[in-house]
Amino acid sequence: MIREALDEYAAASGRIFAAREQTVGGSDVGKCARQVFFEKHETDPEFGASRNPDAVDGWGARLRGTIFERHFWTPALRAKYGARLLFAGDQQETFALGFLSATPDALLTACEDDELADLGVPSLGGDGSVVLECKTIDPRARLDGPRLAHSYQAQVQMGLLHALTHYRPEWAAISYVDASFWDLTYEYPIRRDPAIFVTAQRRAAQILTARSAHELPPEGWVAGGRECERCAFSRACGNIRTAVPTQPVEPSPEFVAEIAALACRAKALEAGAERALATQRAAQQDIKDRLSANNVRRIDGDGVRLIWSAVKGRPSYDWKAIREAASAAGIDLTQFETTGAASDRLDIRVANDWRPDQQSETGE
Repeated sequence: MIREALDEYAAASGRIFAAREQTVGGSDVGKCARQVFFEKHETDPEFGASRNPDAVDGWGARLRGTIFERHFWTPALRAKYGARLLFAGDQQETFALGFLSATPDALLTACEDDELADLGVPSLGGDGSVVLECKTIDPRARLDGPRLAHSYQAQVQMGLLHALTHYRPEWAAISYVDASFWDLTYEYPIRRDPAIFVTAQRRAAQILTARSAHELPPEGWVAGGRECERCAFSRACGNIRTAVPTQPVEPSPEFVAEIAALACRAKALEAGAERALATQRAAQQDIKDRLSANNVRRIDGDGVRLIWSAVKGRPSYDWKAIREAASAAGIDLTQFETTGAASDRLDIRVANDWRPDQQSETGE
């Protein structure tokens, strides 16, 4: 009963941005290109794709940030800075240039040159204005610095203000407020990089002019799949990514040479990644050994915060014993079976591919 009321009110309270499908926003341009393509074409019968059957468009975090910004962050900044605070609250504006757009949370003008000195910025430069971005963050989340997507968003905002207004901000400040304890605020400065803005423009154009999701790389999967866990179109993307040719043709010698070169590069990168991982683990073990020898589990100094803590093991199940017990009880477990999404496997073998772990005991 109450949940339904909250869901309906949240849907009615959401922020609506005009012509959202016609541009890629600063908050989206740093996301997986294929995911953004699916989101922009969701209702398009030709280019759209179905969401995952179990996809849930949660509104909690999004509305949390909106409410905090509207009813606390903006009034607080307005009370302190007055007319110096532009494009905030009811005065927000969306700036669009070509395929790229952004809606800054605020622009603080007429700043002292050392306004961000506490954040390590000795001089603002530009015209003394600073882009301000408001974020709320889950207290359980790890925050070592500004999120990459948020930094990208700030770069887009500064670039659009330079291109479309007379304001010349050279810095942005992103504030992260703990969603549980609002008095815990973390601020990070972002320096304008014109090259990043140019890249963002090209990226937005590439996404919105693509005629098929095939033309865009599955960047979330390439980066390790973390983004895929939250993507409502991961299944549609996976169907494209894992589609193995069913009627293969005989490749030409030129194509064989092209793929052979790519395969050799992939194997070389794989070997390099394995070596890098081993080196990283060795470095971590050195840290643990030194901490253990000095009976220390926490370090906070010289710009480093380190905590060594014990982690309880996760519960697991003896499936062999479960099957045997179910069989003895006359329970058919097949009625509970589910089939996951189809996948693929790329097996690469390169001639004379020597690896240290393949060396014989005699060293030959």
